[in-house]
Amino acid sequence: MILFYLFLLNNIQAISAFILPTQHIMTSSKNCNKQPLSPTRRTSSIAFDNGNNNGIGDKKEKYNRVDLWKQRNQKLTTTTTSLELSSTSSNTIQDESSKAIYTFGLLTDIQYAPVPDGFSYSGNPRYYQHAKVAAEHAAKHFEEEQVSCVVNLGDIVDGKCSDVDGCHLGHESVDDVLNALSSYTTGKILHTYGNHELYNLSRKDLADKLSIPFVDETGSGELVGYYQHLLHNQKKDCNNKGLRFIVIDSYDICLLGRCETTSAKRQQAHDILSNNNPNYDSNTPGTENSPEGLEGVSRRFVGFNGAIDTRQLEWLDQSLQSAKEKGEQVIICSHQPIHPDSTWPTCLIWNYEEVLDIIRKYSDTVIASFSGHAHKGGYTRDEMSGVHFRTFEAVLESPENIRTYAMVDLFKDKLVVRGEGDCVSDVYDLDHLNIESNVQI
Repeated sequence: MILFYLFLLNNIQAISAFILPTQHIMTSSKNCNKQPLSPTRRTSSIAFDNGNNNGIGDKKEKYNRVDLWKQRNQKLTTTTTSLELSSTSSNTIQDESSKAIYTFGLLTDIQYAPVPDGFSYSGNPRYYQHAKVAAEHAAKHFEEEQVSCVVNLGDIVDGKCSDVDGCHLGHESVDDVLNALSSYTTGKILHTYGNHELYNLSRKDLADKLSIPFVDETGSGELVGYYQHLLHNQKKDCNNKGLRFIVIDSYDICLLGRCETTSAKRQQAHDILSNNNPNYDSNTPGTENSPEGLEGVSRRFVGFNGAIDTRQLEWLDQSLQSAKEKGEQVIICSHQPIHPDSTWPTCLIWNYEEVLDIIRKYSDTVIASFSGHAHKGGYTRDEMSGVHFRTFEAVLESPENIRTYAMVDLFKDKLVVRGEGDCVSDVYDLDHLNIESNVQI
């Protein structure tokens, strides 16, 4: 019973994406060796308490992960192709994963900064420098397993890089993390970007450093970074036509990095916040980040979030239609979570309903939607479509000797997340894809 209450205490989390300056303190890491988590077949959502949180950091947003806690020591029992990650040897796991059609690496919210360890507003420890060490370890592991590509779900550096002893070290810090990831050379690293990148760099700089193909949709200079990447099937004994990653830009419409006087997208963001968050005062910095008095999903209307504009929504619809016609399967990647049951409401995309409506149209094509931003992770399976929505655990909040990232294997009948460190391992059915009547797998 004591362990149970300790678990609950450790998992009461607040707004992990918030970035006003927090106190730096030196911390020491202790007894940090953890074993991989045992996966179970998932069909139901993680529960969230969207209680009334008044103010930033005084009352905490509660996150109930008791279901995952109960599953830690359970073995996966499914078909003959099931994996028992907690009890099998690493060789067995690699032998099983070699049967996958595709394997890729994944990590999120590295948030490296050349500063001492500290805490978030809610009191969660943050290991800014160890995060880069963990990223380097992950890259070497990805290269060792020869994964087809790597997905970085955003926030590669922390906002603190913008002011380190009076210096702006954002550019240097991004370069440091990219150098840490450079051990992986087998395939491409698919970068998304989040609010923390925008605290440090312009979108043009992000395009140069992260190879994100930003586009100027209207010729007005308003850059938006969405794109797609196709993995071709190399297995001759499988009819899969390809795995397509669709990377969306959830900071299309936002305050961050947009010109205050000329940006139409910033004006849209201003209007959205003005209409939905009574705390927001454009003349008072910081008020845009307060969800005080907002309830439920309305708490998403804060300044460290954003929305997806009409042109990108149309592109998403067209891209999914094209993938469906070609018999491809799709994983959607974004920094901000899309489904309200997969995250805290303070981390949701502002117009998540519009994005969900499009995804639900292609339930026989979209396997899953992967995101970061909410550091403790989350999961739900959408009841209307069967699509899996997974928010991944942050690299940043795992202490020394724990390196948090994932290997993801796609089989004919399931998607397997092999979590490392604090990343929860899991297995997701693909029974929503209507495999029998499509050219897909």
